[in-house]
Amino acid sequence: MADFPALVPNAIEFDLGQMNVSEQRTIGSGPIRFRHSLRTTGYDLTLTYNALTQAQVESLRTHYNNVDGTFNAFNVPDSIWGGLTVAASTSTYKYSGPPEEVHTGLYYQVQVGLRVLYGINLLYDLQCGGATQSTITATAFTSFAFQGFAPFILNAGAANPASPAATLILECKGADR
Repeated sequence: MADFPALVPNAIEFDLGQMNVSEQRTIGSGPIRFRHSLRTTGYDLTLTYNALTQAQVESLRTHYNNVDGTFNAFNVPDSIWGGLTVAASTSTYKYSGPPEEVHTGLYYQVQVGLRVLYGINLLYDLQCGGATQSTITATAFTSFAFQGFAPFILNAGAANPASPAATLILECKGADR
């Protein structure tokens, strides 16, 4: 996960999102509201940069392409906040769209839209002892859940519940056991 370039914006616009609440209409007594979590979601940022050099704009373009545009998540360095505490330090981010550039002679004005991703990224450990890459055609694979070669195969040998030959551990980091 490549970090966002450490460029301090001239302005930050912040949309606080909304609570996870749905509303159901009823007859006579008004709507009933259901709260689905204790977290606010939908945080959006718009970073505005004025008078960027060609090299600085190129670092933004390169980062956007390296995280596959709006697809992959990334970290944002604390330096862009200018000392403010706006989002949790464990938050990750995604682009909400491509950066918008305005060329003004030698310098550039750029607006970058970011979506703040809150929540816990679950990390699963697949431990199979001395397992090696399969002789089946394997494809390099990375996701929030797994990293390695797909397909993931747990070859535990003889099915004996008393003494398994391999262990599959799906463990959420930070979860209570």
